[in-house]
Amino acid sequence: MCTASASYYTAADLYSMGYETAKAHWSSHVQYIKSKLVRASYTFYKIRNVVSVDVSKMLYFSLVHCHLKYCIVSWGTATNSVLQPLELVHNNILRTITYYNYRCHITPLYKSLNILKLHDIYKLEIAKLMHKFHHEMLPTSFKDLFQKTAEIHCHNTRYATN
Repeated sequence: MCTASASYYTAADLYSMGYETAKAHWSSHVQYIKSKLVRASYTFYKIRNVVSVDVSKMLYFSLVHCHLKYCIVSWGTATNSVLQPLELVHNNILRTITYYNYRCHITPLYKSLNILKLHDIYKLEIAKLMHKFHHEMLPTSFKDLFQKTAEIHCHNTRYATN
């Protein structure tokens, strides 16, 4: 566990604190990820004249996407005010890769590069987690975190078999 004077908590520290306590500290974790992305943004700015968009896209997945994906199941629930600066840096990186003007709408850029937005990465990781839970592929420590609908009540509902 981090000391009381530390202003940054690792994802493991936040997991061990419990959900409600950790929820208040996600801003420091998101700030840490943002700092990693800002450094990567500078890298993309320096190399964009030298490499193709395809090479930049490969570098994006190795320098940016891995940081966005790490523990997003936990910190992806942070408020929009916490996540928005991270989304802005993410958008800036994609604009840098493709020479898009900063005023242009970003959604077509995500589609043309075949890259997911931050919220879509979060939804994908949640779906993967639920798939693993449904098929009992999660570690035993996760068994008590979720319940299937059929275990909650005996009513015949639309989602009773899910």
